[in-house]
Amino acid sequence: MTSNVSIRDRLLVALADPEAAGRSGISAATLVAFQEPLAVFEWLGAGKGLVLVNRAALSDGELGACLDRVFAAHEKGRMFVVVAGGGAEVVEELRAAGARARNRDRLGLYHADEAGQIQRVAGRRLAELEKVSRALPECGSLSAEDIEAISERGRRERLEAAEFLRRTLRRFPHTTVAIVAACFLLFAATASGDERARRLFDLLCNRPDGIQHGEYWRLLTYALLHDRSNLAHLFANMLSLYTLGAFLEPLLGRGRLGLLLAVTALAGGVASALFTRALSVGASGVAWGLVGAAFGLLGSQQRLFPALLARILRQRLVVILVLNIALSFLPHVDRYCHFGGGLAGFLLALSYGRTSSPRP
Repeated sequence: MTSNVSIRDRLLVALADPEAAGRSGISAATLVAFQEPLAVFEWLGAGKGLVLVNRAALSDGELGACLDRVFAAHEKGRMFVVVAGGGAEVVEELRAAGARARNRDRLGLYHADEAGQIQRVAGRRLAELEKVSRALPECGSLSAEDIEAISERGRRERLEAAEFLRRTLRRFPHTTVAIVAACFLLFAATASGDERARRLFDLLCNRPDGIQHGEYWRLLTYALLHDRSNLAHLFANMLSLYTLGAFLEPLLGRGRLGLLLAVTALAGGVASALFTRALSVGASGVAWGLVGAAFGLLGSQQRLFPALLARILRQRLVVILVLNIALSFLPHVDRYCHFGGGLAGFLLALSYGRTSSPRP
């Protein structure tokens, strides 16, 4: 039961425990520092932090001075402050201290009473805090050792993630860069619209009638082509391809990433040829394949990513997937290529996850 558990302890668990945070639909924050009356949380890569102030640990008249010190230490990024405990007087203190803060345009101020009701007092909204406020978890009272364990786990996860990224990012993504360069070169070669450019474009695009005549190379080469009238399509695909490819290549290795790119391009090309009669070009199916592969690696039996990065990556991939599904049903978009590439990438990455260890 939670009747005798402080609102501060319930918020600590709701924000920093991965299972509790996941039930609220948020990514768990990292408890980066704790010293009564303050607990400091951070969402890695999000440019925002949260300071939880325990009102019960402050004497009467100390809250305003404490808030002033917190605001004075704020240098950059978005910062949110929630005071746990107290009544209406806390709301007034928060408003007054916020009005004195030099960076108040980047602040969000909240009050959480002992009944578990959380209200925004002033400034920016913090979606994560508002989501957990709808159903704060039940927990026991936290001892100093419990809080230290949460803080230690956060430090360990941050160090693990930083080391993973350091070892991963130092490797140049040769295969990814080569594919991106090939796409740009072919775009330049076919962009003029002259007879030679038109013949090259027609030779490499995915045409159902060409496939029926045995021109099977089209099921791969179409992914390197982009329509000269749609420059935005080229840049969107190249940004997706480079961002995901450069992240996955050091983890998978050049050979397995190259196979992944080829298989997803082929699967997208086959799906397009089977289910649509329209001409198809573009690396969107490959980009979808990389998104699917990232989901597959996250769902593999082996732990390929540090826990902190896995939580962040999973949350961001869900957003990317939802947006891309919506875009796939716009007019003149080859959704079959998208879905074929995505499914192939997911299945191939699952097999990678069963048979390989993380390279970094």
